[in-house]
Amino acid sequence: MTGPATHLIFIRLLQAAGGVVLLLVLALLFFPWNWARPAIMRYLSQTSQRSVEAEDLHVHFSPSLAPTIRLRGVRVQNAPWADKRPMANVGEVTFTFKSLWTLFDDQSLVALLELKDADVDLERQPDGLRNWRLRDPEYRGPGKYLIQRVEAHNSRLRVAHRGLKLDVTMQSSPGEDDLPTRIRFAGNYAGSPFSGDLLTSTIFSLQLTQEFFPLRGHAESAATRFDMDGRMADFLKIGAIDAQIRVAGPSLDKLHPFLRGQPPASHPYQARGHLNVDQDAFTFERFDGKIGATDIAGSISATRQGRRVWHADLRSELAHTADFSSLSFPKAEDHGASPRGAGAAAPGGRVIPDEHLAAERLQTIDAQVKLAVKKIDSPEWPALQGLNATADLRDGVLKLAPFDIAIAGGHASGQLDFDSRQRPAASHANIELRNLQLSQLIAKMRTAGSTAAPLAARVDLRGRGDTVAALLGSASGSATISMAPGRISNLLDAMLGLNGGKVVWLKLTGDHDIALNCASAVIDFRNGVGRSRELLLDTEQTRASGNATIDLRAERFDLLLTPQAKQSRLFALGSAIHAQGSFRHAEYSIAKGEAAAAPAGGGCPLRTAQAPAVSAVN
Repeated sequence: MTGPATHLIFIRLLQAAGGVVLLLVLALLFFPWNWARPAIMRYLSQTSQRSVEAEDLHVHFSPSLAPTIRLRGVRVQNAPWADKRPMANVGEVTFTFKSLWTLFDDQSLVALLELKDADVDLERQPDGLRNWRLRDPEYRGPGKYLIQRVEAHNSRLRVAHRGLKLDVTMQSSPGEDDLPTRIRFAGNYAGSPFSGDLLTSTIFSLQLTQEFFPLRGHAESAATRFDMDGRMADFLKIGAIDAQIRVAGPSLDKLHPFLRGQPPASHPYQARGHLNVDQDAFTFERFDGKIGATDIAGSISATRQGRRVWHADLRSELAHTADFSSLSFPKAEDHGASPRGAGAAAPGGRVIPDEHLAAERLQTIDAQVKLAVKKIDSPEWPALQGLNATADLRDGVLKLAPFDIAIAGGHASGQLDFDSRQRPAASHANIELRNLQLSQLIAKMRTAGSTAAPLAARVDLRGRGDTVAALLGSASGSATISMAPGRISNLLDAMLGLNGGKVVWLKLTGDHDIALNCASAVIDFRNGVGRSRELLLDTEQTRASGNATIDLRAERFDLLLTPQAKQSRLFALGSAIHAQGSFRHAEYSIAKGEAAAAPAGGGCPLRTAQAPAVSAVN
């Protein structure tokens, strides 16, 4: 059968289908849902194996057929395995769905959940078992409903998520004129108690909306406090934040477990600035604060998608090294490794740090950090004066370049590389020092006279190890030190030249400066042990040469310096100066009859303080 008859049949079928749909829509719109309420409650009580009651049920459809379900006088007994208190005792609860069709999806979108005079207790076990599942209480898969927004009036909600080790109770009440809802909360997360007080709008978003709502308030955990004033989107997923914040506490490690990872211990700190979070990154910008007595300002940002990448631009007017002594790599005991190798000195006996560097952590993130410190206060290293550095961490390789350290009236600059991908980790230091003042570098020398000649040096060392001590203990390369012509204390020259008569005379009559022609040292290192290839000091009155051995593994040194007077002297005290011992404790003696071999040539080497020579040992 074809032609007009077929066309007519098709039209009649469409009309019949439309009629069926219309009847279904009318049934939905005018069905007496409250009449069906007892049967629904009996069904839910039977499937959940606990009492489920509601005094009133009302269903309303918007013009777009989005359903709204309102229940009054709701009482739900808790699951047998959960807390003994009721799961829900609610004056009124309203579910407004995104659309009618979302009810047929695997996860239905609830556009708005409204609670009035509610007391709700929600619990979830680590395996996904939930006490709010009524139709299928043993179901442990993904949630069936996603709530996008919440409006709560005079309601209490407790959430216990055993898998996250989170137990928090929130209480809503009337707020202020501009922020009409107040939410007080208190709980425990991974063993750390916390509490707080927030003011917000009547409706706030939870997830999948990207809708901002105002938020002002604070949270506290022990002595750590976080204040926020701004706006936020999607509270559960932290979709976005645009707010002024302030955080303060006794130590950065107290931020754990609320921050991912384990921050180091620190002196008391505080910081305030603008926090901006979107789908791609978070940025803490225009911030200023303090760690101990050290001021710090700048900006920090990190990506939120894919591999974490950090960017920081930091500056400080005055930094105290004591405030950052604990902000180094985590200690070895955090990683199950021994912090000291065999034969290491007892605690407190070593100078070079020998704590585990946790190099494997460098492979988890990428970062670029710029740091500018105008002034450094360091009782241990008083010659340190300032710092400018850029650190780049990419794919487990850390490069500190360029860096410039203001030290002893001069500068130390160059590049440091640390490759955590190798086992053990590998490092390379190429450092140049320019115009350092020896009197500032070795403050104790001021008691025995001073020098006024610029010191220059170049260090080129490579090593491998998972501690600073291991890196230096395996180092090979060279160190070259030289001083250009300048001035030196006559008293200091007499002491170095072992001229006892002049020492006594200058003590009685007073000191004065004499010419310093040059000074140089070249030390070659192999596997942590350095031996001098050249060691020379030439002044107007004395020429001293010698040899030295430096053991970076054992932290010991041995120096023999033989002075030769350029004119006759009275009361010579001996033939050589012998210094030896550990880096922490040195011993000095006069070695009669010993003499170090003088370098060939008899004059100053052809090396200047501005361009020190470099040699490499493979």
